Amino acid sequence: MAISNMERKPLQLPSTGLLIWFSFLAVCLAIGLYAAIQVFIHGLILTNMSNSVPWGLWITIDLSSIALGAGAFTLSAIVYIFGIKRLQPIIRLAVLVGFAGYTSALLTLVMDIGRPDRFWHPWVFWNVHSVLWEVTMCITIYLTILLAEFAPVIVEAKFFDRWPFLRTIAHALHKATPFFAALGLVISLLHQSSLGAAYGVIKSRPIWFKPSMPIMFVLSAIAAGPAVTVGLAYVVEWVTRKRTIPHEVLQIVTRFSGVALLAYGYIKFWDMAAVTYYGRTAGVTSAFALLRQETPFNFSFWVGEVILGIIIPSILFLVPHFNKSQVYAVIGALSAMIGIVVHRWNVTVGGLFVPLSYSPGTLYTLPAGTYFPSLYEWGVGLLVIGYALTVVTLAVWLLPLFDRHEH
Repeated sequence: MAISNMERKPLQLPSTGLLIWFSFLAVCLAIGLYAAIQVFIHGLILTNMSNSVPWGLWITIDLSSIALGAGAFTLSAIVYIFGIKRLQPIIRLAVLVGFAGYTSALLTLVMDIGRPDRFWHPWVFWNVHSVLWEVTMCITIYLTILLAEFAPVIVEAKFFDRWPFLRTIAHALHKATPFFAALGLVISLLHQSSLGAAYGVIKSRPIWFKPSMPIMFVLSAIAAGPAVTVGLAYVVEWVTRKRTIPHEVLQIVTRFSGVALLAYGYIKFWDMAAVTYYGRTAGVTSAFALLRQETPFNFSFWVGEVILGIIIPSILFLVPHFNKSQVYAVIGALSAMIGIVVHRWNVTVGGLFVPLSYSPGTLYTLPAGTYFPSLYEWGVGLLVIGYALTVVTLAVWLLPLFDRHEH
């Protein structure tokens, strides 16, 4: 099952399976494009968002995509900054996942801003006092870094045989990979933490909206991002029936994710106990009541964030019996992915469901827990997911992602 060091052939999926898969993706994209066009024509009135719940499914997808793409900067930093070259075979796949995640986030934002024709305004009209402006600039820079890191892989496709000078340029860029890795680490930490800071500087449900959110966002992304890359590597190996990345490398990455998940869980519960619980302020009592009573908040927090997002993947990644199994690694990656999505949903939407009683004079049009995404919101979500899967599929099919020879 081993692949020779100098093999340049792209991985090929079975023709029938590839046709079926592309047909499924085409259906997803067609449904999503129809929903997107309708939103462009009629506006955000087609969504179920409102003044009291202005962020919904789309922002959840946006934040989740960025977090799940964090394997790119995490693993690049480990390899090129800390010098752990043993993990180098996974870098190409990690950068691909990062590129798919970040571009998916930008696609979601274009739909969510309400005036997609003004998407370029943050780059021209600077608002240096806005956390979200800083996030926009950081994501723009980091996406450029991802393109520079991934360029050598793209030009190795057979399509570029007729333009050898492009490969020369791309391979020259490859020599600057350590610099890109260092810069990407700084930029990524800035915008990952700033996304959490957007929730830490406003007042709503204090169980999620608090100053510690930047740390939560960074740790959860560092933990889940590499795990998703490992899960994808195993799935591609199953589908293509070819070895992608050495299994010992994937096991090292899963153990890293397991330790990072434990650190994330420790900080989460320490913050709840030491800061939120013992330092009670107005509204904290009602926030904790949501986690003790039979409410959607109770289920999504304890089952979605804690059990699925932390406990199960930590066990599967760290216990030797499970860590050596491909199936358990994929299950753990899927579980960590669900935990990230649920956490971003709870922070983005859950904190806005129930306005606090210490906000007098504010009129809220929605009672607690009434927001549910409209069909058009689900359709656009399907478009974004279909886009990300299409990018990954085309890259696996056409590019030498798993070539072990590094220039």
